[in-house]
Amino acid sequence: MRILLVLPFLAACAGGGVETGSTSPERRAAARLSALDTNRLWALQARPSDPLELARAEAELGSRGQFVARGAYLGRRTLAIAGRARYRRGNTDPETDVLNCGDFLTEAAAQAEFLGSGGPQVDRHNLDPDGDGLACNWAETLRQATALATR
Repeated sequence: MRILLVLPFLAACAGGGVETGSTSPERRAAARLSALDTNRLWALQARPSDPLELARAEAELGSRGQFVARGAYLGRRTLAIAGRARYRRGNTDPETDVLNCGDFLTEAAAQAEFLGSGGPQVDRHNLDPDGDGLACNWAETLRQATALATR
């Protein structure tokens, strides 16, 4: 009898379906873009359907080390917002604020995480304290890409 009572618990634990069912729309959008090849991402960057899609495409390209390609470059459309507060920022919860800019290997990785966790509207980890929609030092990376492309 004891074995039978444990079986439903084990079955519930083994399912693992809770994570996939609770994936946020932001994470699903990031996963969709990460599945695209680099040429397709550059095409999206050239003709974005909306500003958030552009930001996500640029973060993914930057994560791949792609900053300039065939006359296109990261920041061409997005750098203009740097330093301009567009999103209200409140206090973060120290209980859930477990990330900071130093936790990422690249600014692109920080930007991708920021967008994947609700940014730019929500900044769960205070990666964009000025509210411009660009996490950590992503604006400087965009400036460097722009300078490289426009030489």
